[in-house]
Amino acid sequence: MGKFTGKVAIVTGGGGGIGGAIARLFAAEGASVVVADLPAREPGSRSAAERVADEIVDAGGQAIPSHEIIGQWASGEKLVRTAVDAFGRVDAVVTAAGNLAVSPLVDITEEEWDAINDVHMKGQVSVLQAVARQLIAQGEGGSIITFSSRAAFFAPSPAYAAAKAGVLGLTSAASIELAKHGINANAILPSAQTGLFPGDAESRPVAGGTPFVADIDPANIAPIVVFLASPEGAGITGRWVYAAGNDIAFYDLPLVLSNRPTLLRGSERWTLDGLGQVIPGLLGLPAKH
Repeated sequence: MGKFTGKVAIVTGGGGGIGGAIARLFAAEGASVVVADLPAREPGSRSAAERVADEIVDAGGQAIPSHEIIGQWASGEKLVRTAVDAFGRVDAVVTAAGNLAVSPLVDITEEEWDAINDVHMKGQVSVLQAVARQLIAQGEGGSIITFSSRAAFFAPSPAYAAAKAGVLGLTSAASIELAKHGINANAILPSAQTGLFPGDAESRPVAGGTPFVADIDPANIAPIVVFLASPEGAGITGRWVYAAGNDIAFYDLPLVLSNRPTLLRGSERWTLDGLGQVIPGLLGLPAKH
């Protein structure tokens, strides 16, 4: 008996490295899994979702593939209907589906912007909305786990950065709205070797205080994801979680002032000269004379 016996999980991007590892771990813990990913590129060939689902079934688990196109508004409702029709319920969703654009701000096109935001934002919202409605109707709580990235703050690719920052905001908003229903929502910021990011560990940026990690196997990300969806993770919500190798870190809550003295409170309305006298020192910048 696993932690998810009798439970049902949906994993978008479930045919990929991280998503596939998450789907397999859910199944190993007893969950029935809907593995959602793109259809096969070649007619007559098996899709990535079908391969992962078949692997789970061959190992004695329960799984079905889905080829709903994440990024179309109707895809979320269709995906939930697939899960309910096959397994009777939904208990957790992991939105690991993604795509990538690297064009800089001065070169990005409208088509590229839309392609990224359709998957990372519209696709996330449509899936989260449909899953949230199902979880509320069931009345037994549940878990939403989204996928963001440190690229939201440290990558010079505006479409991808904006989309991943949007995922963080969406997750925070969902955690607030759904808390009264016992539904948690958390965001994962992973680093792993995947189809979108095939480079080795040495090519990965060390950003935001995260240390170098040599082991970037995508399977390393699965345990924290499945934990957050487990009964033990039920009280954890609204958190942004970094995961890479064997490292896991919970970021400080966003928009919360730390103990560092970064709050300026004037005795009257600030003037430009007054701000010029104090802000450079506050931020550790040289004063301009």
